[in-house]
Amino acid sequence: MRRLVSRRAPAFLTAVALLLTACNGDGDDGQAADDAPSPQAAEQELAVIVASYDVAAGEDRRLLAGVLTLDAAQIAFGEVTFELGYLGDETGGEAPLDIEATARYLPVLGLEPEIEPTDQPMVLVGEAGTGVYEAFVDLEEPGFYGLQVTAELADGTTRQGRVTFEVLPEPEVPDVGDEAPRSQNLTIADVEAGDALPVSVDSRAQGEDDEVPDAHLHDTTIADALDEGMPVVVILSTPTYCVSAFCGPLTTKLAMVATEYEDTAAFVHIEVWRDFEARELNDAAAEWIQTEGGGNEPWVFLVDGDGTIQARWDNVVDVQDLEARLQAF
Repeated sequence: MRRLVSRRAPAFLTAVALLLTACNGDGDDGQAADDAPSPQAAEQELAVIVASYDVAAGEDRRLLAGVLTLDAAQIAFGEVTFELGYLGDETGGEAPLDIEATARYLPVLGLEPEIEPTDQPMVLVGEAGTGVYEAFVDLEEPGFYGLQVTAELADGTTRQGRVTFEVLPEPEVPDVGDEAPRSQNLTIADVEAGDALPVSVDSRAQGEDDEVPDAHLHDTTIADALDEGMPVVVILSTPTYCVSAFCGPLTTKLAMVATEYEDTAAFVHIEVWRDFEARELNDAAAEWIQTEGGGNEPWVFLVDGDGTIQARWDNVVDVQDLEARLQAF
């Protein structure tokens, strides 16, 4: 039996339902609010939550952050500015904010805000929907970094917020350029043969009707697809047991994308849990996302026909980027 994926969520998740950290595991220990505001900070500060998984030192690292007002209203749309400073091995102290990047709003698949997007960020008051801001930054050293987010809002105000987060020496989850695990994931054939329960293939397959939804995501293994030289989109999620509500909508959306690109790539959904009550992971899921500290989901990987990981998306998937990459094959 594999070790279980950690189910501990950040304290802020308890206070704000559907917080942007989704299913964070123990890798979020370095994320702590910085009480020292910037001298340029506006009177109204923001709550900033680093929503990335597995951030490691290196170039062009993906950094996600959820941005909210202090009363938990989300900041959405447009672009904000990320400024980062290296703090070293400790979370305290100050550092020059010498890394700057423009971060764009990325809605969560299936949970997009229901109002017309604006060019500038705005406060969503009483509106459904959620998302994060995404930027790509160079992180030269492992350790702790301070992140300051500045949002120039559509109402003419400017607001800032800060947070610290940890950057690892090396990725703990398979990274771009790595050889993909050639997983023998569970499929519909395993269910039909009596070797696996439907719920082990997709956690939504429960109750009187335990038919596996989106069966076309479960008709091949990653190993078999790669043996045929097919690119593979690997979706690691647990639609029923995800701490947030992100996994289900993501899986449903990518099942639709799969029908559009079925001649281009194999789409394989790996359910995280073989037995949720027993805290037993599916072996294939553990090969991809299990870390020493636990793990988190959802993840999406794009693997080329040679078995090399070309892209990975943690937590919130950029489906437009995924489709553009598929079209390039």
